[in-house]
Amino acid sequence: MKNKKRIASWGTRLAINVFTLILTLLFFWFLGFVIRDLQTLPEPDYVEVTEAYYIDSYSRGSTMSAISFFDPELRAKSNEIRDQIADIRQSISQREQQQKILREGSDDIEKTLDRLNASIIESDERAKELAATAWQQLLERREQIITLGNEIFEANTEREKLEAQKTDIDSQLRIHVQAADEHYRKLYRQHRLRVACYQIAVLLPFLLVSLFLLIRCCRSPYFPIYLALGLAAFFRIGYVMFEYFPSEYFKYMLIGSLIVAILSLLIYTIRSVAQPTFDRILKQNRESYERFLCTNCEFPIQIGSRTFLYWMRYTIFKVWSKKETVEEEVCQCPYCGTSLYEHCSACGKVRHAQLEFCRHCGDKKEIETSET
Repeated sequence: MKNKKRIASWGTRLAINVFTLILTLLFFWFLGFVIRDLQTLPEPDYVEVTEAYYIDSYSRGSTMSAISFFDPELRAKSNEIRDQIADIRQSISQREQQQKILREGSDDIEKTLDRLNASIIESDERAKELAATAWQQLLERREQIITLGNEIFEANTEREKLEAQKTDIDSQLRIHVQAADEHYRKLYRQHRLRVACYQIAVLLPFLLVSLFLLIRCCRSPYFPIYLALGLAAFFRIGYVMFEYFPSEYFKYMLIGSLIVAILSLLIYTIRSVAQPTFDRILKQNRESYERFLCTNCEFPIQIGSRTFLYWMRYTIFKVWSKKETVEEEVCQCPYCGTSLYEHCSACGKVRHAQLEFCRHCGDKKEIETSET
């Protein structure tokens, strides 16, 4: 008689689960190395992009000639005006310093004139000559101060004109800079999207192959290997999408993927209940017998000393001790009529009606299911 598939010990199952987890991490790591090489694709160069492309400027409804994002003439003119403003400011600072020196000298001359005027009152001829000379020097200094003041005023006026002109040029350059930045960001987004598509194109075959193997070879002993590869590819694709795709797109992709995954699990669960496989039916029957429940409706199997007891799947061991034994007898479920215990056709002893083999002689019988 051919034996059924053996169930591994808990230690072996634990080792398989641990190794599957480790293999998943290793696959995830390996796929990360694969897609990281795609990140070495050169990004668009900002200077090259902004110098190579052109835009059309519109002014008062008329189209001007096409200029680059950073017009060399405008930049040169802006730099020239900036240098002129710097020279004018330096010149103004020098003239203000000269004015300060002249004012200080004028104050000294005025003090000298005050002392000489006192001497002139005493009819000092030498004092009169010195006073005339000092007065002449004072007048010259005042004229120089006035001249410097006029020059400073003219310089400030010129500086203000240049600053206004530079402001206008800078505003034009700022428009070009904004257009250049927007164009560069557009190219950069396209570059990131291209890299993401390349990475997903590399990862997608791993995911599809693993899904194919998981579906076609679900009963294979190498199922954990396929599962590890599928999980690694799935999470790596999710990581790439989270990193490269915009958040407004990623959230829809994430929700869509979760909906598909949950729907798949729900459909699989519903099918396992509506159209269970033969092995699943045997497993459910075995679990029901372990808890003395009907294999079809889970009504308690009330025979022997359990006749007047009632329990459910998770309360059986609260109302019935494992040490107590009950002699099995032929019975059917009083609720749905399912045969639970019957006489073995080979040895004549009472056997489980919904399990394949007799526990006394090992005789095999066909189990009636909805598929048969």
